[in-house]
Amino acid sequence: MKTDHKSNKNKWISLVIPAYNEEGRIGDVIAAAQSTGLINEVVVVNDGSTDQTSFVARKLGVQVIDVHVNSGKGHAMQEGIDAVRPDILVFSDADILGIRKYHFEQLIRPLLDDDHLDMTVGKFSGGRFRTDLSHNLMPAISGQRALRFGLVEDLPNLSLTKFGAEIIITRHAKKVDANILEVVLNDLTHVMKEEKLGMMRGLSARLRMYQEMYRSIKPEKKA
Repeated sequence: MKTDHKSNKNKWISLVIPAYNEEGRIGDVIAAAQSTGLINEVVVVNDGSTDQTSFVARKLGVQVIDVHVNSGKGHAMQEGIDAVRPDILVFSDADILGIRKYHFEQLIRPLLDDDHLDMTVGKFSGGRFRTDLSHNLMPAISGQRALRFGLVEDLPNLSLTKFGAEIIITRHAKKVDANILEVVLNDLTHVMKEEKLGMMRGLSARLRMYQEMYRSIKPEKKA
């Protein structure tokens, strides 16, 4: 989907959605984004899905990048970054529940209204206890964010991490003294890994995710 809207103050805005087996949910995320009148371009990075994620996204008229072997969220995000050249880059998870157009507007409009702001990070509230708690304890993990494209141009390659990509982005933004705004996103949650994969596989996947995140937040070694 590529459109040109006067309401975005002549800023080209791209949304990247990394997705793995999200055929039942990704349509709602895309529809909410398309309804804003702010987002010019939606790119879904299909990370080796075995369901109809890619078909659903293409049916809604968005660009789809197919990664044929599941390579992790960081790799999918990097594929999306490499495919776009916007003024403002928006990221959204594909498994968000309750997403509406105003959630995207809450992330994007502060960057349009304040030229000194570099990034917004969404923090869940009023959804489910576990997802609200994780965002309150560690907002850097949020997959819902908008940032000026200049922030990602000199990032480390996100393909090197499967689940710590958002932490790397936030750490980089702080390193360069970027101005960051936390935005409360009410009534949002996402599907837990245990719900997607079953209890045992979900717990195993969660532990692997936490290991990846830990690697991402470890202090960098000084030369």
